[in-house]
Amino acid sequence: KGMNLWTLIFAIFIASIGLNTNSTAVIIGAMLISPLMGPIVGAGLGIGIYDFSLVSKSLRNLSIATIVSILTSYIYFLITPLNEIQSELLSRTNPTIYDVLIAFFGGAAGIVANSRRTKGNAIPGVAIATALMPPLCTAGFGLATGNWKFFFGAFYLFLINCTFICLSTILFVWFLRFKPVSYVDEDTESKVKKYIIIFSLAMIIPSIYMAWNVVRDTIFKQKVLTFVRENVKYKGTKVLNLDYSRHEDPPYIEISLLGDTVKEDTIKTLQIKLNEYGLEKVELRINQAKSADEVLGGKELLNNLYAKNDDLIKNKDQKISILENELKNLKSKEKLLPKVAREISILFPEIDSFSFGDLLVTELTDLNEVKDPTVIIKWKRRPNNAQKKKIVLFLKSRLEIEDLKDISTY
Repeated sequence: KGMNLWTLIFAIFIASIGLNTNSTAVIIGAMLISPLMGPIVGAGLGIGIYDFSLVSKSLRNLSIATIVSILTSYIYFLITPLNEIQSELLSRTNPTIYDVLIAFFGGAAGIVANSRRTKGNAIPGVAIATALMPPLCTAGFGLATGNWKFFFGAFYLFLINCTFICLSTILFVWFLRFKPVSYVDEDTESKVKKYIIIFSLAMIIPSIYMAWNVVRDTIFKQKVLTFVRENVKYKGTKVLNLDYSRHEDPPYIEISLLGDTVKEDTIKTLQIKLNEYGLEKVELRINQAKSADEVLGGKELLNNLYAKNDDLIKNKDQKISILENELKNLKSKEKLLPKVAREISILFPEIDSFSFGDLLVTELTDLNEVKDPTVIIKWKRRPNNAQKKKIVLFLKSRLEIEDLKDISTY
């Protein structure tokens, strides 16, 4: 409420700007300002001392803070001109078991510090370590850009942080023997503990799976780099580029070589050697070239084609825009002509009729064709110069065409 809510909104804006500009210092500043830790620790404390009114109040405040935070970051990322996905945003979308451990030990440090009269600098450190603000801002980014992987990944990280800060608070409240507000029977106490275990497991199991994938990716990368470093070394040949993926079917290692050609038998031997490095089902792809241009030529050609296509599209867009403007002007003139005709019949009764349009004129000196806006006036009798000048000035003003040409007939 009041000051805390406004503080939260300002902190979310600061964190969103930090994530948007990839500024770690700004993000840390926002985490220090944020009042989000209070309701989470309050919920854990309430469960630990069986103060269910405190739990209810804390969860209500946390829910409001979460909704306000996501909406605030959603508004920011909706209006910001910077749409690039920065590394600070990306790092909040794939939570693992390590985030669980950080939240748990951060919450433990927080409750121990709060239980002492001298708080020291533990509280700011907990706010930075557990990082509650960035996941909410990243969820807002995902919502604003329609990137649901970002939204759900970041929100899951936020739930992990909340759950395990709360869990460590509960455990240390019990360990430090805080005095319960109300005494509960064994059945209620058993239910509370059962719900805590179920909810904790629901949060922790997906993070273990994600962490295992991260570990497998890291191990795969290390095996690939070791294999290439120890085996792909030939006189007169260098590794120009290395690409690999564990998630393709089949997994592959693609090596681009520059220099002397490596024999086909040698490549087959390399494929067999993959088994020695735990890369049994990995496909080895070797690209060979005498010069870097041969390897990179395909990419450069594609880049050139993309660039030319972009230029072509831009030119066509410009032409379409010009034609649309011309059509718009022509339609506005067509709508205006009946009004002008009525005005001419009143102001210039000596005129029998008039026509207006673009006249195609060919210059005989260079055969260039130009369009001249022209009005053809048919007079009832031969006009004098003053009459001709008057009607031309009127039409130039009325049709808003300064270089209007005129042809008189009678």
